Amino acid sequence: MYQFKQFQFDPQLETLTWDAQSRVLRPKVAQLLTLFLDNPDQLLTREQILTSLWQHSDFRDAALTQSIQELRKVLCDSAQQPQFIKTVPQKGYQWIAGVNNRQLALWPVVKRPLLWGALVVAVTGSVIWFADGTLVAPVVNGAAHKELQQAEKPRLYLQRIKNLTGKTELDWWGFALEQHMQQLASPSFELVNVASVTKEMRFEVTFNAQLMQQQQRYILNYQVIHKGLEPIQGQVISENLHTPVDQIAKQLIEQLSGKVQTLSTEPVSNSAPSRENYFLGLRALSYQGMRLAKPFFEAALAHDENNQAARLELANILWQMGLWQRALILFDKVQLSDEISYLNTRYSLYTGRYWLHRGNFKSAQLAFEQALKGAQALSHQQLIAQAYQLRADLAWLQLDWQAHAKAMHSAKLLMGAHSLSHSESQRSFYLANPPNAGPEQNLEIDMRDNLAIVQQAIHFYQRQEQQAQLMRSYFALGQNYLAALDTRRSALQKALGMAKEQGNILAQQQILYYLAFYHIQLHQGSVALEYLAELDVDTTEPHSMRWQSQFLTAMANMDIALQAPLINQVAFLTAKQGFEQILVAEGADELTKANAKLLLSWLLLSQQQYEKAMALAQQATDLFKTYKLVDSQGYGRYTQMYIQVAQKNYQQALEVLESQPKQILEALYGAFAYAQLGDFQHASAMLEMAQQRFAGKWRDQEQTLAQMIKAVDMQAQATHLKIEQLPPPYSVYCQSEWVLE
Repeated sequence: MYQFKQFQFDPQLETLTWDAQSRVLRPKVAQLLTLFLDNPDQLLTREQILTSLWQHSDFRDAALTQSIQELRKVLCDSAQQPQFIKTVPQKGYQWIAGVNNRQLALWPVVKRPLLWGALVVAVTGSVIWFADGTLVAPVVNGAAHKELQQAEKPRLYLQRIKNLTGKTELDWWGFALEQHMQQLASPSFELVNVASVTKEMRFEVTFNAQLMQQQQRYILNYQVIHKGLEPIQGQVISENLHTPVDQIAKQLIEQLSGKVQTLSTEPVSNSAPSRENYFLGLRALSYQGMRLAKPFFEAALAHDENNQAARLELANILWQMGLWQRALILFDKVQLSDEISYLNTRYSLYTGRYWLHRGNFKSAQLAFEQALKGAQALSHQQLIAQAYQLRADLAWLQLDWQAHAKAMHSAKLLMGAHSLSHSESQRSFYLANPPNAGPEQNLEIDMRDNLAIVQQAIHFYQRQEQQAQLMRSYFALGQNYLAALDTRRSALQKALGMAKEQGNILAQQQILYYLAFYHIQLHQGSVALEYLAELDVDTTEPHSMRWQSQFLTAMANMDIALQAPLINQVAFLTAKQGFEQILVAEGADELTKANAKLLLSWLLLSQQQYEKAMALAQQATDLFKTYKLVDSQGYGRYTQMYIQVAQKNYQQALEVLESQPKQILEALYGAFAYAQLGDFQHASAMLEMAQQRFAGKWRDQEQTLAQMIKAVDMQAQATHLKIEQLPPPYSVYCQSEWVLE
């Protein structure tokens, strides 16, 4: 037992007590505190602590930082004015309080307060803890009386609580809940020994539960099964699992013989029907989707108009169902307190994403700052990560790559990459993330790792029957270009069908946009137009998806026009008019205009209008440089190179080329220009480099060109090379990473 200031700490029970209060610490936090108490006044470097406690974790540094913050919070300590844990900058930490270490008596015989986290020792052992904390030996001659008492009790089978959060550190929570439930149930039930249970056995009452995370909350889904009756479902909803486990256990035991209902560790409403409908809405939101969740939140407000949590959740789903104005009215009616709270923090997160999709970046930034402040004050990892995710999405649309990378890195450290698979997949593709998009790829994402994560997520959500997250996971799989085309197409179709069934208009629009782009990449412009025709775009909004829709419609028509054996003039004119309208539109953003200029230049060069095409390509490239869009600059460069080569301006084409081509078409056009100038050595070297660097994109067409250049090299003349032998800039849109099967 350790004693320091007003605290006592029992490392065996991982329990901290002070001022008639007690708390069971998370195992890693308890181990960290023990390490400090065993080494008072000593500087412990971060590496020493990590080596002792986190040898095999993927997020060791983040775990240590979080545990330090958690320990300081429970000790009411401050990093700025420490009483216990002093931070030594660039080195580590030092315990600065006095410590008194005294041994525990092996057989205590006096009564002392029972620590709620001490739990209860199984009655099969040699000693028993009673509720008042007294430790006694079993009375042998009372065994017959005890057996008689137990024979009269119904048998209760408390199954192991499954931890499905993916966080192994929460195993302790389920174990603590099991032990408290055993203690509280023993006066009324005969507890079944879990180790002796077989499949054939049946009991009067069975209890099983699973701990998971939904909507950034912890959810304990449980079943109470009475012999011969259908299982009854229940839930415990908690923001952070800080509520003492014994209180939750008491409520659960009360429901074993009474009415099973949803429990919450946070105040929601004084009206029982309002609370129940609110909780049913949260469950429907994860399992069935927005359409079925909406009437529950509406019913919760009908029973209690002061149920602010229900009002907030209803507002958040309304705008995603396309009801923007109704959502804004409800957001404005949410009554917030002046104090930091979960309601306030969620309000900032929800409204931040609302304003992000409305194009009001100033309001979105303010909401992010408020959300992050609240989430950090609450020490809620998921909400902190959601705030950073909001900041990352905002930075992406603002083309602030440094801020995006920083925010994404912070979110990953807190939650792990698996939780960001959908949003990262969405940003990894050209035009895949409305309302603003560009031909940039997110270099932070490992698509191979992402593919494995998304496939695991699909299996998990299928087993859990969580349709909303399953829809998102299918969408992410459909966007991963390492998956087979048939797999991707099937995943996108499933995601679209589920989004429609769930009434999620925002997700429908995103999936339809991506399906359109998917088929444009496959040179199936007509199919893309069919998906775009399903969109219901509000053209009255200044920053809606209208320009995204018009851009993709023009791009699909461009594909139809340019892929036909003879240029389709109707599609050509439709595409040209679409791009030109974007260029003069007041509401279209500059990046969409830059993309329109690039694609319009492709249309014009197909008609050999080289002067106009070159001007547009140069303007687009300059804008891409301004916004630091590396991939897009490459597309602009090889477009200019092709125009110069088509006009036999080979030296000018090479002047556009950088020392190391970043796109395969740059290398092909450069090699062609060198060959036409008679410099076959440089031409061959560039082709060899391209074949090695772009091996995944090296196809028969590139190999044929390389062989032809080698052949004319042997003849020391380039008269056999023709511009028609080169793939034009629009042959593969934006140098797709896809392997076209």
